[in-house]
Amino acid sequence: MWNKFSSFLLVFLVFVFSLSAQSSGEEPTQFQLRWMDVEGATGYVLEIKNSSGYLVLSERVNGTSYDLVNYTSGIYEHRVAVVNKLGKVGSYSEWVKFEVVVSKVPTLTKDSVFAVSKEEKEKVFLLEGKDFIHPMKVYMVTSGGKRILAKKVIIESDSVAKATFAVDADTDTGIYDLVLENPRNKVLTAKQRVVLSDSKEKAASFAARQERIVRKEIPEDYYETPYWSTLWRSTILPGWGQKYIDGKNWKLYVFPLVAVSATAAYASSYNKFLSARSDYQSAVLLGALLVDRQDAQLLWLVNRTNAEAKFNTAKTELGVIQAGAGILGVFLLYNIVDSYFSAKRNVANYESGFPLGESAKRVQATVTTDAGWNQTKLAYEYGSRYQIEFSSRF
Repeated sequence: MWNKFSSFLLVFLVFVFSLSAQSSGEEPTQFQLRWMDVEGATGYVLEIKNSSGYLVLSERVNGTSYDLVNYTSGIYEHRVAVVNKLGKVGSYSEWVKFEVVVSKVPTLTKDSVFAVSKEEKEKVFLLEGKDFIHPMKVYMVTSGGKRILAKKVIIESDSVAKATFAVDADTDTGIYDLVLENPRNKVLTAKQRVVLSDSKEKAASFAARQERIVRKEIPEDYYETPYWSTLWRSTILPGWGQKYIDGKNWKLYVFPLVAVSATAAYASSYNKFLSARSDYQSAVLLGALLVDRQDAQLLWLVNRTNAEAKFNTAKTELGVIQAGAGILGVFLLYNIVDSYFSAKRNVANYESGFPLGESAKRVQATVTTDAGWNQTKLAYEYGSRYQIEFSSRF
């Protein structure tokens, strides 16, 4: 009788399972598996196996739900058997698949900065990290809060994904945040990870510098106040500031070499000057002793000639010292000025869109006379940013 009743119940048994992931920081991940109650049952036996076919759970359950603690993402199967009043286990239901999706905050394992050019129609970002799950949203956020959503995201594994963005030529150039959003609002915001510029060359240049900022090789306030960070370094070691702010590695080697060479030449000339001055002073002292002696007039004359030669040598070395000091001073001043402009020419101001390269601007100036002949136009373009157009009538 019970076997017929059990079979009847198993035919009409409905398994309703609800899976929800809750993960925040170090809190355990929990899911709940639920099924409908069967009249007359004193309990149930729940079995679960993983995608490899291994039985990971076989346990008697008194209620109609079971909390699954710390199950990883994947496909599982479960089945339930009814325990009757005599404590016997009836037939099991068919295996039913369910999927566990653990939604965690995704992470990026590389400090990559993506360079995007308006010359491209679309750009594919290769994302490497952890906890990538489907469906994961990927989008850029502008300085004004505007979202630019990837038109396609492919999750190749939990650590590799590809996001494809359509490039709109009307989008403001700038440096944008990259956002990865897993289900249940698990969001990673990677600050200033996307560079959008007018050309591939500009985008690559800014992206390379931005990676150095992310790696903290140059200051985070690079685009705000890099000057003092650059100047004090170049003051201590010529070329250090240029390398620090602009990546000019050759200056870090050449500038100190020039400074050391100039200092060595200065020191050598100064030592020669001191030696020549000492010889001249000795010759003058000897001449003072010989001048009153009649039998040493010839020796005094030779000594005087030698003293004059020593004096001229000292003057020559003094001139070399002054020239060397001047060259060294000019070079050190140039080093400071160069470090300042190394920073200044790479600074972008925080404005709308955080511009990294703008379209040409046109300033029109018109000169008109009352004579009223024909009109001619002359246009001059300076660099790639400004165009001045003059119109005149005669």
